[in-house]
Amino acid sequence: MDLTLMLPWFPIILAVALGGRLLGRPRSLVLGILCALFWVVLTLASRGAALWAQPLQVASLLTGAAAIVAMGAWAGSLASPESGPQRAGGDSKSSSGSEPNGPPCSETSDRLVLGPLSSVFVQFDDWLAIHRDDPDPWPRFDEFIRSMMYQTCRATHVRPYRLLSEHEDLIPLRETEITSDVKRVSARRGIVGHVVTTGRSYVAGDASQGHLVRHLAEESGDSFAWCFAVSHGPRRIGLVTVGALGIVPETNKALLCVVEDMVRLFWGMLCETCRSRAAETDDPVSGLLTLKAFLRVGEQTVTEAYDQGEPVALAVIALEQLRQLNDSGRWATVDELVREVCGTMRQKVRSDDTLGRFDGSRFLILLRRVDSELARLIMDQLVTRLADLCGNTARWRASIGVRCGVVGSGTEKPELPALISQAVRLCHRARREGTPIASDLRPVLEGSAAGAEQSESPPVEERSA
Repeated sequence: MDLTLMLPWFPIILAVALGGRLLGRPRSLVLGILCALFWVVLTLASRGAALWAQPLQVASLLTGAAAIVAMGAWAGSLASPESGPQRAGGDSKSSSGSEPNGPPCSETSDRLVLGPLSSVFVQFDDWLAIHRDDPDPWPRFDEFIRSMMYQTCRATHVRPYRLLSEHEDLIPLRETEITSDVKRVSARRGIVGHVVTTGRSYVAGDASQGHLVRHLAEESGDSFAWCFAVSHGPRRIGLVTVGALGIVPETNKALLCVVEDMVRLFWGMLCETCRSRAAETDDPVSGLLTLKAFLRVGEQTVTEAYDQGEPVALAVIALEQLRQLNDSGRWATVDELVREVCGTMRQKVRSDDTLGRFDGSRFLILLRRVDSELARLIMDQLVTRLADLCGNTARWRASIGVRCGVVGSGTEKPELPALISQAVRLCHRARREGTPIASDLRPVLEGSAAGAEQSESPPVEERSA
């Protein structure tokens, strides 16, 4: 090949080599053929038809064209599967996920997995907006967890538990009250104890967990397909067990981890919602409802009682001389006394009665299904017990008195603010006349009469439900 043929041939074959590395095999071969034709046409245009009369020049021309085509094929075979056109091209094998080195999930599988997960966040947002003000949202949250876990990973026989740290026991999340009849699960034994203590999840058949964990699960007899702890900050607050999974755990470990994190996130959000709501409705010292919350709940209670033809009664209990403790700087003693007084009141009323803190030294009790006479007898018992507690001068180093004003709805069905105002006036009246209780039926109860009626009055717990 002479110099006149070599000069245009060399940059063409170099361009084919570089272009082939970028385009990949199919496109680089086409590039080589096109560049070879271009070189032939360029040579004929510069030499003319006289070139065909020189056999050596013709052979050099054809050899150079073949070399260009071969360079294109060879350069394409060395191209990276993650080259630019393959990443950008929607029809490439790598972007479609069919190449072995490509992404493991296709568009269809992404939609099947991510679709339910993304919809769960919208569902929880709607659920929280509906149930955030429920008195006890946890039983409904139990139902939401079961539905969510079936929707995302086909989990069945799901049982969420809350952790009682003081007893080291687990109780079902759907239980509204912790009683002796509630079935408890030990948080220290078996595979459940391992998960709660370590915080590491258990998946049946997972070889990465080690033979000791599998042996522990077999020994404990727990037929769980999946078990994981729920933490809120640094402490454990619950546990979720799953009896069966509708997916293969070995190939869906990432999905199980995402579902665990979602449950923990939703559980923690509900905890914070309840905590923020309690900060607005519950007095931090007494644990009773604040005045604003008491008025809201009490108005609903009074309306329901009147609609059902039931009477209500309201009592105001005042602690006298409490200001002396505050003025002397003994605020911790005041808080301790208030907590014990309110604890005693909670013990003496029913679950459907409503208690609230009126101000620093006065408290409200709304009683359902009792008239003025029965309410006076109930308050007589309660005031006697509170007087014994507050009268311990050796403990409190102050003389704390207890006064009470109690009023019933009667036949006029007054509104809650009217009941509170009348009970407050009766409480002031009891103080002026030096008696423990003043009722709307009897102006003042003498001390001896009160004691006699106390002995005849039935205990609070015997009130009809």
